[in-house]
Amino acid sequence: MNLKLIENGIKPRIAFYDGICLDQYQDLAKRWNEMLSIVHKEVLTYINDDSLCFDDREDSNSFPLRSKLTGNYNIESVSFIKRVNPMGFQIMIKTRLTEHLPTGEDDYLGLEVTLFTKSINETFKVWGIDSSSI
Repeated sequence: MNLKLIENGIKPRIAFYDGICLDQYQDLAKRWNEMLSIVHKEVLTYINDDSLCFDDREDSNSFPLRSKLTGNYNIESVSFIKRVNPMGFQIMIKTRLTEHLPTGEDDYLGLEVTLFTKSINETFKVWGIDSSSI
């Protein structure tokens, strides 16, 4: 399945935690396209993994079902945390994937990708991805 980031007119909520200052946020925000690219790759990998996202041939009570997904998603929120151990910045980007409904589409699956970087300019590492039904 392919994915498409859609703009739904609602700006993502942005939160700051544990001592991150405005200058640090602004410097990290300059890397937004890089973060979005990583998130897109991680979400795409998740929904195409047969052990995490199921197809219709399996138990219909399974969640999530790939066939319900529209292929569209949006960014719900972004959280920035300055960490001490390990030293660096943690960024959590929560996405909402939509499902097909007779009336259009609605939220179906939440995936939150957690990124970490040791400094403003270091490479981002993916710390994990968490899922939720929404």
